[in-house]
Amino acid sequence: MAGGTGRRTSSGSPVKPLDGDRLAALALGDSIGRVPGVGPKRAQDLAKLGVDTVQDLATLWPRRHLDRTTLTPIRDLQSGTVATIRGRVEALNERFTGRGQSVLKVRIGDSSGHVEATFFHARWIKRQLAPGTEVMLSGRIESFRGRPTMTHPDLDVLSSGETPRLGLVPVYPLAGDLKQRFMQDLLSRVIPHLVYKMADPLPESLKAEEHLADRAWAILHQHFPETLEDLERSRRRLVFDEFLRMSLAVLWLHRADGQHYAPKLNPDNPLLRRFLEALPFDLTDGQKDAWRDIRRDLGASKPMARLLQGDVGSGKTMLAALSMLTAVGSGYQAAMMAPTELLAEQHALSLEKLMEPLGIPVLLVTGRPGREREVTYSRLASDEPLIAIGTQALVSERVSFGRLGVVVVDEQHRFGVRQRADLSQKGLFPHMLVMTATPIPRTLALTVYGDLEVSQIRGLPPGRQPIQTVHVPMKERRAAYQKVLEAVKGGRQAYVICPLVEESEESQGRAATLLAEGMQKLPGWRVGLIHGRMSAQEKSTVMEAFREHRLDVLVGTTILEVGVDVPNATVVVIEGADRFGLAQLHQLRGRVGRGSHASACYLLADPATAEGEARIQAMTETQDGLILAERDLEIRGPGEVLGMRQHGVAGFQLANPLKDLALLERARERARHILTADPGLTHPDHAGLKNWVFEALEAALPSHVLH
Repeated sequence: MAGGTGRRTSSGSPVKPLDGDRLAALALGDSIGRVPGVGPKRAQDLAKLGVDTVQDLATLWPRRHLDRTTLTPIRDLQSGTVATIRGRVEALNERFTGRGQSVLKVRIGDSSGHVEATFFHARWIKRQLAPGTEVMLSGRIESFRGRPTMTHPDLDVLSSGETPRLGLVPVYPLAGDLKQRFMQDLLSRVIPHLVYKMADPLPESLKAEEHLADRAWAILHQHFPETLEDLERSRRRLVFDEFLRMSLAVLWLHRADGQHYAPKLNPDNPLLRRFLEALPFDLTDGQKDAWRDIRRDLGASKPMARLLQGDVGSGKTMLAALSMLTAVGSGYQAAMMAPTELLAEQHALSLEKLMEPLGIPVLLVTGRPGREREVTYSRLASDEPLIAIGTQALVSERVSFGRLGVVVVDEQHRFGVRQRADLSQKGLFPHMLVMTATPIPRTLALTVYGDLEVSQIRGLPPGRQPIQTVHVPMKERRAAYQKVLEAVKGGRQAYVICPLVEESEESQGRAATLLAEGMQKLPGWRVGLIHGRMSAQEKSTVMEAFREHRLDVLVGTTILEVGVDVPNATVVVIEGADRFGLAQLHQLRGRVGRGSHASACYLLADPATAEGEARIQAMTETQDGLILAERDLEIRGPGEVLGMRQHGVAGFQLANPLKDLALLERARERARHILTADPGLTHPDHAGLKNWVFEALEAALPSHVLH
């Protein structure tokens, strides 16, 4: 690693003495653009990874480490093992799949033998290689006809005379035009200068009692471990930090909630009784259990803060309606926040039907200007008992409620704790029910949503049909669309979800448009299109046409992931299914199976990665959202699962609550002990802890909640 003299980095590239001096002079808060070698373009690309300042580099953790402690001669490679080889390219052969994707086979040799490496989506790799190029490959060894092979191994192209990077080599996330070699060199130059300037928030006594390494040592060795034991010891310290910070933040939120009062509502009011008596069906046992929890909370003066989990179609909206009726029947207002205007409109439509016989007004609140909006705002500011449905417009500065009793938040992973804080800033402390159709393992729910009590609706309402889920290889794509045709001929409807090529609404919108245009040419097919680049009015018009069966097929992007409810739709085709996360796939599958007709989900994919294959297999094996959530956690790790990064307090970068449960429980216990002994974190030993926890909360909460 780099020093301040002319010695070499672990990549073999010399660090100039001037660079060493400039690196040593950097402050933690300096812009990343001040680091030698980081120009405006690279700074822009690093910002996409969340790196804006020098300090941000410290927690840009490697995705994994390649074990390049030893190089294996090709003749000694054994099938089923992971190995690193060094050799020269001898031949290249590129072919294309039916979808135009590149598959590149490369023969590499050393003095002892040959190995064939296969790369997918490989045009960029081909540009780097030519016969005679020296390379280093790391990956799992397989065997084909007795010869060693590697599938999509990690590749390093070595320049002439370059000393290869050996040992435990970090592999970093990339964005834009950033290259792995640049990232490894950048971090190896900066981290040693950086870590010892960073304060350690944990008191010495706590570190000694929990046998934890210093934070500076842990950061350095998480990036550049000398041994696997160093890597594990550094990870233990950093995982404990993530759990402790989250636990302290959550306990602080609990304390803030406990200082306020909500209206005591009557969960047995005449309006609610009339509604329940008129229902043409009974609540399921799962709904009854969850409703008991909610009733108890609504009748108390402490603001309810409850997370209602239930699989797709489990009947959460009915419990939301009962909660809001409890408020209206007690003389208060209720509000429901949805993540998109599309979903807000759908909730408004379904609730209007439920509430019309009771004479309860349901107002749709959008950000669209006009006289109607001003009238709506005026009614909300009065004491009129009503139900308001909207997006985050409900908590905007222009909206004020006269008598707010209950707030329902739909799809919490698209919101954060900020919404609750925005309401409290207006002096409102309503009961809050948070619903999510994206099941979260209980371990994770207690940690991520630890400021909320958790209720789970088990089981589905009667009459719901299981959804047949089939993996369809791309060469059999026509067979899936034959199923769409059969459904349409039978008077049913279908969804087609376009592939997630890039993480952008624009590229997804283009892909959806091309797919829809192709299908619209088929005789007799009424095909609609919906994507995130359309205006709210355009999306609303298309959804209305589909709901009213003026369209047979709806081609869309992941905007269809949440809450769209058309019982007559019985087929969903998901193109490029291996590119979606499990939570998304489960949500998209849940768009069908909502009526009494048999339904099917066709996953079109040729998975190019082990992760993609594991997701497809999980989808075909179970429809239980909780089991899928557990599998998602295993496959992807907790930092990416279920939109956790949108929660608003913190996500996990290294911690995995399933695998690190013992450490999670230790950190929780420590957090409770610390705040019991020092509720304000005013002890001098806790000054670092207090700053550290408040940094996590400040992005999500206004300051008056913190102090």
